[in-house]
Amino acid sequence: MSSHISNHLVEIIGIPLTLFFNALLVACEFSLIKIRFSHFNTDLKDQVDAHRLLRPLLQSGDRSIRVIRLGLTGCLILYALFSYPLLIALFGLVPLPGSLATAGAALLAFIVAVTVHQLVGEMFPRAVGLAYPLQSLKTGAPLVIFLGWLTRPIRLLVLGAVRFVWRVWRGESLPDLDSLDLETQIELLRKESPEMSMVAQLILKNTLMMRELVVADVLLPRNQVKYFDLNLTLEENLQMARESGHTRFPLCYGDLDRCLGLIHIKDIFRYPGDLTRMDLRRLKRNMIRIDSEEPLESALTKLLSHRMHMALVIDEFHGTEGLLTLERILEQLVGEIRDEFDADEEVLIKSDLKNDEAIVSGLTPLHEIESIFGTQLDTEEVSTIGGLVTSELGRIPEAGESVEIENLAIEVTDVDDTRVLEVRIRSISASDESEEESDVPGKGPDED
Repeated sequence: MSSHISNHLVEIIGIPLTLFFNALLVACEFSLIKIRFSHFNTDLKDQVDAHRLLRPLLQSGDRSIRVIRLGLTGCLILYALFSYPLLIALFGLVPLPGSLATAGAALLAFIVAVTVHQLVGEMFPRAVGLAYPLQSLKTGAPLVIFLGWLTRPIRLLVLGAVRFVWRVWRGESLPDLDSLDLETQIELLRKESPEMSMVAQLILKNTLMMRELVVADVLLPRNQVKYFDLNLTLEENLQMARESGHTRFPLCYGDLDRCLGLIHIKDIFRYPGDLTRMDLRRLKRNMIRIDSEEPLESALTKLLSHRMHMALVIDEFHGTEGLLTLERILEQLVGEIRDEFDADEEVLIKSDLKNDEAIVSGLTPLHEIESIFGTQLDTEEVSTIGGLVTSELGRIPEAGESVEIENLAIEVTDVDDTRVLEVRIRSISASDESEEESDVPGKGPDED
């Protein structure tokens, strides 16, 4: 027995060491993810920022995760090298028929090795890292920093190779990916909390997408805004309000560029005097102005802090681009919000994803088109697909007209006197473009 132990002394020492380092790295990885979610726990975030060793790990989260995962790969390889011969030797002592001895010992060794690794090296440290993130990160930080220094040449070589292969394969740069991104954390929350509803998951994912939006992506275009005009009579303004079904309106002199404030229908109903002699300017409320390129999160904060449901959206020259409402922001989180007064107009009318085709309303925001077709429409002048077509043509198009923008073929299917009502969009692939080029007859051999 002592001879068996002496023959496998390296394996006996190596197995617990590799399991320990593996567990330490796993705990560090999940503690980093938990701390990245610490905007819900400002005390934890402050403690990390105050720690000299921990702060760089969190600030360079993507690099830290690459170091940890490279370390985990090394630990797994070493664990396999140490555990397999030792377990084979141990289970070789089990009395089995001669034909099954080798195969049976190998199978038992594999089952035991995987089970021990999952329990000791994965599941337990994961739970510890999530339950005690600060303590876990403090314990494992020196190891991660040392591995970062030790594996730097390997990581740079591997990353360069991956970027090269990606560029050859996709013809574009490798997209930046933060391994500690909130999407990773939300997926973790979903796994750790099976009771999380689909609605909650959808709202969380939409919240992530909202971080990439600016006000121009969701504003109500200028030509769709209904407003009270001081050049019109009160009866004419009230008739417009009845037809629109809204309760809040900008108060303007002639157009939105001369906006004085906001009129709420409730203030008119509560007016104690004679309505025929009412001065709308005395009922107006303040109305804030927000830049069209301001992040949507910042705009939401402003609306909430001013306790307002509506703001004018202005461009760099202080001209009015449109209107931003609290409802339009909330729709980015929970989906389209409709009430009994809304017009029955759908944004996505019909979709045929197999053929990369969709029929959409002209009011569909450009960022939704980008999400559906996986493209990037570089424009800062318009925010809807109908506005993009009109801007591209320089006029209100006619039904049946088509334009090609980026990799999209857009056909106008319905239009009125003021805007595009509906379009059909088809994605143009590289093969489609090459087929179209091949269909163009070339010059004959004698043609010059």
